[in-house]
Amino acid sequence: MRQVKDRRAVKRISYICEVECNGAGISPFATRINDISTAGAFIDSITAVAPGSLIKLKFRVRGVLIETEAEVRYSMAQIGMGVRFVNLRPDHLHALQCLVDGIPIEPAFPLNERPGATDTPPASQNLLLGNFSVINIFDVIQMIENSRVTGSLVVSLPGESGEVHFNDGQIVGAKTSDRMGADALLRFLDANDGTFEFKKAAVPFEPAIKAASNMGLILDLLRIRDEREVLSSEF
Repeated sequence: MRQVKDRRAVKRISYICEVECNGAGISPFATRINDISTAGAFIDSITAVAPGSLIKLKFRVRGVLIETEAEVRYSMAQIGMGVRFVNLRPDHLHALQCLVDGIPIEPAFPLNERPGATDTPPASQNLLLGNFSVINIFDVIQMIENSRVTGSLVVSLPGESGEVHFNDGQIVGAKTSDRMGADALLRFLDANDGTFEFKKAAVPFEPAIKAASNMGLILDLLRIRDEREVLSSEF
């Protein structure tokens, strides 16, 4: 399953900024982030926080204020701790992705966080749009899952287009011009070019795909495809 691990690799960069930390029964303190990725960061700290603890972080990425919870994954006495971000807002994940990729941070989403927007955008409005050359489909799915929204991810790739359907952030269906369900979803998982947009739906979709989690579903589909490729290469 090395191919699956490669697809999920998270790029980490050196990035130093001030961060405020509190929670987990500790007094609030200010320190600095040393390096960062879209999944987590290493925080310089002489304060010992037990692994597994949840703390709250507040820091800035190119002027974007990010406030999020984080789980302490490991702690090194008098040195610092590695943390994993928990329930990042879509616009915060977008800002981190732009930082890691070394590109300008453009206005993000959802629409109800833009100046002058309403709290509940009409179902026909887009909540999310972008290009797969900037952000991969796995991170897009994670944004939708974290936002727990219902709607269609409209995917336009060279030579292929279709939709992935979500109910409360969970994948429940997919379709292309000639495929439905898991087979259709599988066609989108290697997207590295093309565009996407997420359109909020007023009512939930009838489930055509049933899975315990989005990640479990994706890993199962990639495993099945890898097995098919191995079998086909033997004949």
